[in-house]
Amino acid sequence: MSSTTAVRMGEQSNVSAAVAEWAHGLTFEDIPPRVVEEAKNQILSVIAAIHAGHFSEVGRMVSRAMKDWCPGKEATLIPSGERTSVHYAIFGNAALSMALFYDDGLLGGHVGSTSVVVPMALAEQLGSAGKDMITAQVIANETASRLGLAMLTDALTEYRTPAAHRLGAALATAKLRKLDAAQTRSALAMAVQDPGVGIRAGFIGSDAKILSAAMSSPAGVQAAELAEQGLVAQGDPIAGEHGLLDLVGRRGAAGAFRTLGEIWLTETLTYTPFPCSSHVAGAIDCISALLRQHNIDGRKVEKVEVTVGPDAFELDQEAQQSFAGSETNPSALAFSVRYCVAATLLDKEFSPRQLTRDRIRDEAVWDLAGRVEVKVDPLAESDLRERSLRRQVERASHLGFDVGRIDLRGVRAALATKVRVSLKNERNFEIQRDSPMGTGAGPFGDDRVKTVEDKFRRETRYTLRKERMEKAIDLIHHLERGTPANVKEIVRNSCSER
Repeated sequence: MSSTTAVRMGEQSNVSAAVAEWAHGLTFEDIPPRVVEEAKNQILSVIAAIHAGHFSEVGRMVSRAMKDWCPGKEATLIPSGERTSVHYAIFGNAALSMALFYDDGLLGGHVGSTSVVVPMALAEQLGSAGKDMITAQVIANETASRLGLAMLTDALTEYRTPAAHRLGAALATAKLRKLDAAQTRSALAMAVQDPGVGIRAGFIGSDAKILSAAMSSPAGVQAAELAEQGLVAQGDPIAGEHGLLDLVGRRGAAGAFRTLGEIWLTETLTYTPFPCSSHVAGAIDCISALLRQHNIDGRKVEKVEVTVGPDAFELDQEAQQSFAGSETNPSALAFSVRYCVAATLLDKEFSPRQLTRDRIRDEAVWDLAGRVEVKVDPLAESDLRERSLRRQVERASHLGFDVGRIDLRGVRAALATKVRVSLKNERNFEIQRDSPMGTGAGPFGDDRVKTVEDKFRRETRYTLRKERMEKAIDLIHHLERGTPANVKEIVRNSCSER
């Protein structure tokens, strides 16, 4: 079916209708096994991020606010196990998954907060089988990430594209609620009718980052529910004249959807083992490797030189503008190479614990961060900018936008990081990583599975007994064979015992 669908999309002048048609027609059997495996990894990674977010300061505030909202018994808040309406379960779980920048990303966006959270809540509510949940998840991944690519303008767009979350949520809901083709088209059209714009100025150094998915995903679900009740929306709101991409100056980028069913962006998933921006993860990965190889005392470090790509450098500079010493918002620190490197050297780890208020107040971290120099290799800067995803999208949007021509090696090259640590006794240590651990730089394999399993165990250990933890992992790895009862068992085993 996949190639046939792609050909129809190439001939279809209404891009929105073609995307809806693909989502409506996709079956589990159409999805390659390797994509299914990555989807299951993504579930483990997002649930781990929700657990970590639950214990963060932002997570606790979200949980307190939700206690006064409309109650219900349709779906579950993770990891507390509290029951609420499906819309509020999606809001709460999506917010927690983004609280610490610990959510997974793929080419075009960090959409796991929608593509995992929405199908999981709806499958619990509707009694869907495991393969149906995976199918809806892959639909959300593939469509939301392509819209994110089409709208990409800067290094932060992938984090803050509400329209992508709305689109993915609407199509995942349409699939699980078994809407017909016409209803699915209406669901898509209503979802992107009022897409919202993620404001960069309110992102770094702001708790508002959690709203990108938390407020958009329920709206996408509601669009599908309204379409099911008979509301009709037509036209081509994605790529038509005066449509979304036309308004952002990227109408030609609608070609990103042409490869649906042929190229699977789910395969580009990155599972970050650190609660930070993927642009910073390379520096933490380098420091972690040096700490494993050498007995480095962070208190004896004289200077650290970190060479990064242009995007990482830009975000580090922007994060500095939000610094306020011990009162700095953890959101800003997730983009700061300086802070993350200093905290990792002193604590020999970078986890949610390095983003707590108590840790941020430690002047020793700020003192060492002041001795971290971040720079871009001048010989490589021009080449990296040309090969960056942003530049490739700018060029491709005027040439039909063939996703298959995006140079993933070039995109990953911008994540390469080099670190030199100089001690006060004049000893030096150097290391270079081509890409951070957990990135989609290689094919599916045991290393990527281990990354997500380790992350899941590490972040759920404070809430789950070992038996529940391992049971959840096993159920997720066999989700395609799971019954509706097994799906509910995954949710139950991902929550604390009350």
